[in-house]
Amino acid sequence: MPDSPTDRKQPRFSRGDVIAKRFEIESELGSGLLGASYLARRIDTGKHLVLKVVRPSIVANPRDRQRFTEVFNEARKVDDEGVVKLGELVDEGGIFAFTQMYFKSQSLRALIDEYQAAQRSFTLQEACQIIAKVLGAVAALHDRGIVHRNLKPENVLVESRSTGPGGKNVVRTIKITDAGLSEVINPTIFAESFISRSDAKYLAPELEGFEDAAAPQADVYSCGLMLYELLVGQPPRGTYLSPTQLRGDLPDHIDDVVENALQQIVADRYPSARDMIADLQRSFEPDADDKPARSSTRTILIAAVAAISVVVGIGAYVTSREPEDKVAALKLQDDKLRAEVQGKSRVPTEDELRAMVQQHQEMLYIPPGPFLMGRLHQEDLAVSASQAEPLAKEVEVAGFFIDRYEFPNQLSKDAKVAPTTKVTYEEANNACAELGKRLCTEAEWEKACKGPGNWIYAYSDTFDEARCGGGLDAPYQIGDHEDCVSGYGVQGMSVGPREWTGSQPSSNTARRIVKGGMKGKAQRGSRCAFAVDESANFAGNNLSFRCCLDVGGATVPAPAPAGG
Repeated sequence: MPDSPTDRKQPRFSRGDVIAKRFEIESELGSGLLGASYLARRIDTGKHLVLKVVRPSIVANPRDRQRFTEVFNEARKVDDEGVVKLGELVDEGGIFAFTQMYFKSQSLRALIDEYQAAQRSFTLQEACQIIAKVLGAVAALHDRGIVHRNLKPENVLVESRSTGPGGKNVVRTIKITDAGLSEVINPTIFAESFISRSDAKYLAPELEGFEDAAAPQADVYSCGLMLYELLVGQPPRGTYLSPTQLRGDLPDHIDDVVENALQQIVADRYPSARDMIADLQRSFEPDADDKPARSSTRTILIAAVAAISVVVGIGAYVTSREPEDKVAALKLQDDKLRAEVQGKSRVPTEDELRAMVQQHQEMLYIPPGPFLMGRLHQEDLAVSASQAEPLAKEVEVAGFFIDRYEFPNQLSKDAKVAPTTKVTYEEANNACAELGKRLCTEAEWEKACKGPGNWIYAYSDTFDEARCGGGLDAPYQIGDHEDCVSGYGVQGMSVGPREWTGSQPSSNTARRIVKGGMKGKAQRGSRCAFAVDESANFAGNNLSFRCCLDVGGATVPAPAPAGG
């Protein structure tokens, strides 16, 4: 939304600024239709919250402020687990703002971008569960007579947690933000921004007018758009292809769900959010999939169209957003490399994975195939990676098993055991050999860390101290950081002590490669690509190890002993 002359006078805040004598700014989170959002700390309690500073044009006169106050007071009565809870209004020192709970998460937009960059598609179950949870929150609003009117991926917050054996299951908590607050915006301002706003495609067509009221079906329409995007990789535009025309693995019933949600005439859509939820659930009933098998040729064709659609979608997205800086340009370069490698990787079936895990329940199976070994282009600028580190290249690795945790690899969360440290290479190698295993190679360790997405860190591309701690300097016990897990389910690869590998640098048999950590520099050293070499006789307080095992190998010959 373009800034009005009044908005140009809106102050911007930086870390350390204090608002209304009780809120200390820590960082800016972004800007939307209502105004700028900041992560702030309440000085008297130390509690973190989100402070939204409202655009001056929205509350330019007393009548608008009164309107905002009335709508806000009604919206904050909503107490539903799927809705971000509102706090208090702030009207002091020429600043009009409000607070809301801080929900540590990522937006659905960020999650969609993450999947597209990794050339991944949301499964039917993933897409339907996300939208069903959004619809559940929307239904709670509608029960109070509130219509959101501005639902879009940016206003849907997602917390993802890996659970189950190997972290194969992902549990997502969904909350919607700015619930009910679109009503505080003068209808004329809201409608005038319809054409200029990039997110206007998520709004129901009737919101293009200047009417003040909106029916609940406006939110149903927005949910239908987001469901379509999750399934096929981009929102529909104009005359669109149905989801099953773009993906051969979807039941025909999902086409009906999308069509009913996206009707241009309000009365033709689902009457309520709960009606759409009920119809979504039918997509998983047996009769939803009872249809003649599509011919292999048609399935291949549809898959090809889907792939092209995703690539075109990403291309359009990239074209419409010129890289703002060098890091953005390097990310695009890395994403192309990732897509090429992932296109050559075979994903094991669930039965194969289950069989592998049953062989060695204390270990995880890493499937064979290529990965990107070395530093990605974006690491040069984003984390000041050393130019001496090899630039990422495609490396083929055979399938193998790897310990879930650092040695002694305790599976019980109640064990509270610290990783074994102060061990030389020989001691680590012998400990693995006694278990019929071996030390991992540098390539195996790095592949297990980067996961299927070839991430910079075990958990994502962005350093997150809250998720994995501050590096080598903090006391650490196995399993302390449950969220610090790689895409293959391996724990502790971007946290805790460094780890021996069985690889040696060039021809120097007296030294071995060590992965995972750098004293005092967690952001740089906890990257999966980071490595140093140590004397094989060295035993440090922050030097540990974990074991690997060849697929099908009960006892594996140990690497050659280190020479002098």
